Amino acid sequence: MTWTETDRTSSAIQHDVHTETQAPIARPIDLDLVARIREEAASEISDVRRADAGLDTEEISPEDEAARSEPIIWKQLDAYARERTAAAEPVLDLEDEEALFRRVRADLFGLGGFEDHLFDPTVENIFVIGCDRVFVSRSGQPEPDRVPPVAESDEALVELVNRWASRLGRTERRFDVSNPRVDMRLPGGFRLHAIMAVTSRPTITIRCPHHRKVELVDQIRFGTIDGPMLAFLKAAVRARCNIIVAGGTGTGKTTLLRALLFEVPAHERIITIEDTLELSIAAFEDEHPNVVEMETRQANVEGVGELSMMDLTRECLRMSPDRVVLGEVRGAEALYMMKAMSQGNDGSMCTVHADSARGVADRIRGYCAEGLNEIPM
Repeated sequence: MTWTETDRTSSAIQHDVHTETQAPIARPIDLDLVARIREEAASEISDVRRADAGLDTEEISPEDEAARSEPIIWKQLDAYARERTAAAEPVLDLEDEEALFRRVRADLFGLGGFEDHLFDPTVENIFVIGCDRVFVSRSGQPEPDRVPPVAESDEALVELVNRWASRLGRTERRFDVSNPRVDMRLPGGFRLHAIMAVTSRPTITIRCPHHRKVELVDQIRFGTIDGPMLAFLKAAVRARCNIIVAGGTGTGKTTLLRALLFEVPAHERIITIEDTLELSIAAFEDEHPNVVEMETRQANVEGVGELSMMDLTRECLRMSPDRVVLGEVRGAEALYMMKAMSQGNDGSMCTVHADSARGVADRIRGYCAEGLNEIPM
């Protein structure tokens, strides 16, 4: 029986359908071989793009381009297999070949070597220090696991993140020596922070909130609140009290804020402002149909077009919100948040890094002073 290119593509598609609900099993993979196949396939894909550019055709979607490129990847794998056969060397078995195919396709059109971890529902965070020092923290596990490299070199890692920044975010961003840091939201709601040049190696942190509806009652199960506090918080939201959720890094501030928002009546207009989208309330349209999500934007290559948290907070006050929600206050936008909370947008909410209620007051005063030099403490 001959294993045809069509059979292999069909098998890969079936595998992907299966893994929508289950993370694929990671197989050891030769990253140098991945790089070789990827570069050869990318060169041929670029030739096809240039040929298409001379034709009067509609621009194809990224999904269609990825599907159209699959035979090109298989063609390069076939060429590699023939090369191995001619040299009397063993060829890859079917499972290894399919794993190589998926990885090359992920590098070109998806999330590269991160995909196995990102779509694993047990993974909460991914920490990367260079291409080969990779750690994942899992729910219910006290210490992170070290996992195989996600790229063949630091340069390939930077190139991968730069491609994500330019194509996958709501706005185009860059990640290079002149822009050595980037914050963005990856498809699926994963929150990425990357930094280079000021660190010895490119450093990436990805938070993996597997978004689902989280209600206040769930917070009892998490051990965050108890029954009386549940009743109090529900009443506070319905009474349109302004709420600031405070705590340290990784303490669940955003999760609690999202749960509070699900107590807001469905008819109210909510405007959320975040550096990178994380609350994702708009995804639950049946619960909140009138939600506007705003995300900051970096300056373009000419140094213009930046929209900061303060800019967006000031702008949203002109959009007739019932409630203003800042994912995290950490600068001069606090001044406009306080204005929103005191000029008719009762019931607004935000999070702040602080260790106590008194610390919240001190932190907010300091942030407001950044936006207005003469404000009396």
